[in-house]
Order: sequence, then C-alpha cells, then structure tokens
Amino acid sequence: MLALGGLAARAGIVLEDTPEDSAPAPANATGVPNPNDTTAAAEKPAQSDLLRFANKDSLHGSFLAVDKDGVHFKSLEAKDPIVFQTANLSDVRLDSHKPPANATQPTQAVTLTNNDELPGTLVSMDDKSLVLDTWYAGKLTIPRAMIKGITPLKTGGGTLYEGPTGMEGWVLGNNGNRVKSWSYRDGALISTSYGTIGRDMKLPDVASIAFDVVSRGQAQLQVGIYCDQADNFGNCYMFQINNNYIYLQRYSRNGMNMVGEQQPVMLRGAMMRSDKLHLDIRVSKPAKTIWLYVNGNMLKQWTDPGEFAGTGTKMIFSSQQGMYAKISGIKVSSWDGKPEDDSTASTVKSKEDSIKMANSDRVSGKLKKIEDGKAIFASSYADLTIPLDRIEQIDMSSDGADQAKKNADDVRAYFADRGSITIELQSWDEKKVTASSPNFGTAVFSPDAFQRVQFNLGKTASPLDDTDTESGDDDTDAQ
Repeated sequence: MLALGGLAARAGIVLEDTPEDSAPAPANATGVPNPNDTTAAAEKPAQSDLLRFANKDSLHGSFLAVDKDGVHFKSLEAKDPIVFQTANLSDVRLDSHKPPANATQPTQAVTLTNNDELPGTLVSMDDKSLVLDTWYAGKLTIPRAMIKGITPLKTGGGTLYEGPTGMEGWVLGNNGNRVKSWSYRDGALISTSYGTIGRDMKLPDVASIAFDVVSRGQAQLQVGIYCDQADNFGNCYMFQINNNYIYLQRYSRNGMNMVGEQQPVMLRGAMMRSDKLHLDIRVSKPAKTIWLYVNGNMLKQWTDPGEFAGTGTKMIFSSQQGMYAKISGIKVSSWDGKPEDDSTASTVKSKEDSIKMANSDRVSGKLKKIEDGKAIFASSYADLTIPLDRIEQIDMSSDGADQAKKNADDVRAYFADRGSITIELQSWDEKKVTASSPNFGTAVFSPDAFQRVQFNLGKTASPLDDTDTESGDDDTDAQ
C-alpha cells in the first residue's frame, strides 16, 4: 500500500483564500495567454478540476495522478505539475471526469455495512457473497456479511422519480442573489444560502415521498408538496423542518394556516441528535390525509377538514439564509394508501432478511440466493421466487453482519451519479485507479467513474464535514 501524504509539495506556489462562490479564473486574466494564441491554448491544461486544502484554500486546474509521493496537479499558476502531500488536502473535485456515453446503466445499488454504496447490475448472490457487474470495475465480489441492503434503480412500476442525479429537470427560484442558492454534488442537492429548487414529480393522488435531509443552522428547511409551480410556493402543503420539530401548513396564495391543531411534531431522542433524517411523507389525496414517518417511525397523521390544498404535482425545497441543507435519496412512488406497522417491521428487519415489494407488501425470513434475475426467499410459510423487477428494497439481517475496518490512509471516492466507496489507494493515473477494500479486495477502476475524492477521513470532526458547502463553485445550470 502507498503511504500517501508523507512528502511536501515539490514546487512552490502561493495560494490565497478563495471565496466559496468563486469561479475559475477567466482565460484573459493577468499572466494567461490570449485565447487567440492557439499554441498556448493547445498547451493550456483543463481548469475544471478543483483541489481543496484543509485550511480552506483552493486551486483550479487539472488532476493528474496519485502515487506514493502525493497528488499530482497541474495549474495555470505554475509551469510544471505540483505534487501536494495528502495530509494537507481536504478533497478534489473531478469535474473533468465523465462516465463514457456507452457506460452500462446500473440496475441496482448495493449498500454496505460501512454505508458505502456501489451501483451496478446484480449477477448473483448466495450465502457467502454477492457478485456485482459494473462498467467502472468489471465484476466485484462482495462478502454477504458486508451487505446492508439492495435497492433496484430501474424507474418503473410504482417508482416515479429517484435521485437526484444532476440539476437537469430542477427549477431554481429567483432569489435575487448572484450566488446560486442550490447546486448538485455527489448525488445530493446542496444549499448554503436562501433560495428554492423544485421539480414536477408528477405526484399521484396516493403517493410516498421519501428523502434524506442533513441540515445545520437555526433556520428552517421548507418542503412543499403538491405545489402548482416549481419555482415558488403556491397552492400546496408545506412542511417546516427544524432541529427540534416539524409542522405542516396549508399554503395558498391567500395565506397559510396550520393543518389540525396548532402543535408541531416534536422530534425525540435519537432523531434530535441525528445528523441525517430520513423522511417518508405518505399522502392520500382522496382521503385528504398525510402521514409523516421519520427514520422509519410514524410520528403524525393529519387529515385536512377542508378541501385538499395542493392543486399541482410539483415538489419544492426551500432553504434560508444562514443554514446549510443537503437533500439526497429522493424517491417518489405510488402507494397503496395503507400505513405500515413500522415498529413491527423494524424489529423483524434486525433479526431476519426483509423484502419490500413494489406493491408495498413485505415478507421477512431468509434470502437464500439471487440468480437469473430472481430472488429465492424462504419465509415462515413458503419458499418464494420473486423477480427482481418486482422488488422495491432488500434489507439484510444484522445477525452475522461484519463491517470493513477503517485505515488511516483511506479515502472516499464518490461516483458521478450516486454512491461512494471507501478505499485505500495504491495508484491513480489517467488510465486506471488501483485500490483495495475489505469489502471487495483489490480492484481496478476507471478514473472516469469518480467525480470527487475526499482525503483525511480520520480527521473529520462530524458526519457533516464530508459535505460540499461550495454551492457557488458548481457551474451546472438547472433546466
């Protein structure tokens, strides 16, 4: 293994603190050749990558390689590539890396017990291991004990939207600021300033709207459902989410009022201390009823005594000044309108494997194997053969589970669309990345699979520190 981070930079360069909303230096900046100089332009490296340091400095340029000496990076501010010791680095954004056009689209995402997530196509699974076929690393063999869950990625059946995978289709509200309020990074929508972002989810009359939220600051995150427009709140229902409570408002252009009694839903115990909340909002428009699940527990049921306020099919997230918000794992699907007994499901899930069907049926027992696109599942009443395209989620029993041990030299590499892996790098150049993990052994990856690499994981103070807070650096425009 490489001992990354032992050496200092091999070339001198003066860095200045870079504002979080800064953009790459324009081509005609002082000291940069005129764009009409074709010779200089041909030699000029791409400036789309961004290297960020532990002291908040940053440097645009071209990421070249990682080896035993450190990270090799080419910048217009220096004649030759510079080698930076990884001990001083926070992360590198690889915006120059894009999956090839012919890359096979993944059909499942495998979540591991250390919360790594690998997209790919599930080939087989037995009592010892799972085989995942990927465009970026070929076939990976993962011990069964390391697997936490399997999620189908094909949008079909009852699934209407799953993401985010980029800014396409999202509409930014006009916040009057030059700084973009929301951006996309590492499978999440991220905001560090006031503004809204929305999308037409084609919400059905009976729906499940699930997502993960990480926030900090004292301001509230607002979530609108069944909105009649995507760039501003109109006729809809609005959730106000705070560190301590959540409440629901009936929102219209004529004003807003609470649904039901005026008491908010208080978050309790581990929910208040959690850095990330998983929210699942269930809606039955014919019954004018909304259910709120937080981290798998149903906290509240509202029934609107008036007419159903939402007149549209869109969804909006709104952040406020002085807060940080990260929205990921959004999944919108049709629903059968039957609230789950979540406490029973959670108890069974920890002792047995569990499969949730596309129609919301759930069976528990033992997942014997997966082959030929079918799961063979032993329940207490019968052995079931279930096609993978009818499965909404597979959760593995925690009995006998194992977790990859953390190493001092681990880095976290984020895939372009969704998911990330924790690996120990051996080498990285323009052609291949060689890395190892207890989750899959040693493997060779395509460099184009990754759009961000995070260093010095052991120095992270809290789970919030691994999030991207530079929304102004994201140059991807919403559609």
